[in-house]
Amino acid sequence: MREFEATAEATRPPTWAHKQRALFDLTADAVDRFVANYTGPDGEPFWPPDDHVGVDGFDDVVEGFYNWPLVYAMGGEESLLDHARRVYEAALERGAETETPFGHPMVVDEFEQCRDWFHLGEGNLYTYNMGLAAPDDEAVVDRAKKFAELYTADSEARNYDADERVVRGPMNGSMGPEFCDFSAYEHHPYGADYRWARHGLPWRDLEFDEAADLLDPANEERLFEVLNERCAKGDIPLNLNITSLMTNAYLHTGEERYREWVTDYLGAWRERTAENGGIIPDNVGRSGEIGEYTDGSWYGGYYGWSWGGWHYVGIGPTVAAENAVLLEGDREYLDFPRSQLDVLIENGIEVAEDDVHSTLYIPHKYGGEGDYHYNASGVLTEDDGEVLWRDGWYEFQPHTDDPYAVHLWYMSMRDEDRDRIRRLRDWGTQDWRRVDPRAKTKHGDGHEYAWVAYLDGEFPDYPDRILDATREHVDERLRLFDAEGNEPTTVDEDYLRDRNPAFHKALLQLTMGAPQPVYYGGLVMAQVRHFDARRERPGLPSGVAALVESVTSDGLELTLVNTGARREEVVVQAGAYGEHRFTAVETDGAERGVDDGADDSDSASDGEDNSADALRVRLPAGSRMSIRAGLDRFVDDPSYDHPWSETEP
Repeated sequence: MREFEATAEATRPPTWAHKQRALFDLTADAVDRFVANYTGPDGEPFWPPDDHVGVDGFDDVVEGFYNWPLVYAMGGEESLLDHARRVYEAALERGAETETPFGHPMVVDEFEQCRDWFHLGEGNLYTYNMGLAAPDDEAVVDRAKKFAELYTADSEARNYDADERVVRGPMNGSMGPEFCDFSAYEHHPYGADYRWARHGLPWRDLEFDEAADLLDPANEERLFEVLNERCAKGDIPLNLNITSLMTNAYLHTGEERYREWVTDYLGAWRERTAENGGIIPDNVGRSGEIGEYTDGSWYGGYYGWSWGGWHYVGIGPTVAAENAVLLEGDREYLDFPRSQLDVLIENGIEVAEDDVHSTLYIPHKYGGEGDYHYNASGVLTEDDGEVLWRDGWYEFQPHTDDPYAVHLWYMSMRDEDRDRIRRLRDWGTQDWRRVDPRAKTKHGDGHEYAWVAYLDGEFPDYPDRILDATREHVDERLRLFDAEGNEPTTVDEDYLRDRNPAFHKALLQLTMGAPQPVYYGGLVMAQVRHFDARRERPGLPSGVAALVESVTSDGLELTLVNTGARREEVVVQAGAYGEHRFTAVETDGAERGVDDGADDSDSASDGEDNSADALRVRLPAGSRMSIRAGLDRFVDDPSYDHPWSETEP
């Protein structure tokens, strides 16, 4: 590990550095208050109530604290990790005491009994964040292995058929895929009052003539029958999120079988996509046949092209390809999500915004012919107001799921993928040089494009602006605490999530040069990761701030600032899991060789490996260092191991 000493003074640290450290401190204080007032004496959530019967909502509870380990792993207070452990253990206990309509609890053996991977993906973000925060915690490691084992071929849960390479149900979990009954209201509230008008499932080719038919309570029983016939068995693209569960187990153990599961299952979906003419089918039967339960149709599945469209379908290919690249180092896997984006682009419609710019409206859904009169703001419509339907594609609108395109470029670092982001730019409503002081959704999306503009040099104020906005998010939650008198005015499955005062996106982007993980089950993918060398813990040392100022195919630029009163040492790792390697390094404008074990005066001789997996930077109080480093990406075996846990051969 190469060592560097900062010599540049930072007597007036940049404003972003002070704001970043203040955000870490404020978050810890806010979470202390949150736990004290919104959980029980042992951290127990107030939901579900004692008499609750159902299966929905456990992921929402976990979303109320899932990111505390991540903030800790970036440099937050130890209390964040302590609180996360206590609340999670209490939530598991409460889930195990909550009944379902099926004669077993909501949580069985610490895992949800039978849910889809939209919701399981959200809840398991906590599992993955704990890998970053505490990989030496035996409970964390044991759960990683136990959860992954639920999806192996010999599991008693029978979630996975290794011969056909199919997950046997759209809903699955610790009790297997057989506990899916849409007619049980406690299972899913998909009755007549659901927003069926916007979904082509499950009625356009059946006896229902128009969307209004599904809103008639008299038709509800038949609606559930069709859902059970078509959507209770077989595989869907969303199940590709299980690759994160397997990748998580590999990062803990290094066991090859987890890696093989990821590539085998992803390979099966790529084969089905090729069989379907290049478009990923949204439903596959247990026999491996596309459309087995939808009368041969490749669309119409649960969370598929008609149900929610690209918003849901794009999750699995993106997450699985990222995981495969991380595990194998081969970025060819990215052709899978890339090809699906290109299908949408090829079927898109240009809409002029002004004399100079036009926005590409891409289709987000696919369905059969029928009545598409419903309220859908922001999409192209016919003259009579019906949603535009063209050759099966409909809901043409700007690319609203920017994380998918951004993640594709972030993983590939290819110019063509960066150009694709520009190609999908919404010139009508989305200003790339704007930061919204309010989070648009529960996962605080909407700033991917602004961050990319910053990396391109078009938005230099972004670090200060996003930190200010994040501070405002925290302050908003604290004002809510005050207004409620530190007691929740409502207690439902969302009450913790809607009050969680921890926000991590700005810290990920700025300190690690990382986009927010795909919220529905993706892992953190980062350029660098920081460790406190003196305390041997993950994250930036107290008082130290970091800013990744540039990310290119060649490498990155990083500034470290010690705003504190004591000397600190930072280990900067190449990649979130040590999967990258540093090549040439410049510090404060001076070229440095990189050679493990050398000191500053040495340089690598010709023919020797001039690379390193990490850099150790000594930062005296009131100092800063600017680093420009080349990166050779995805060349090392990834692991949750911390730098000091490595052993000499």
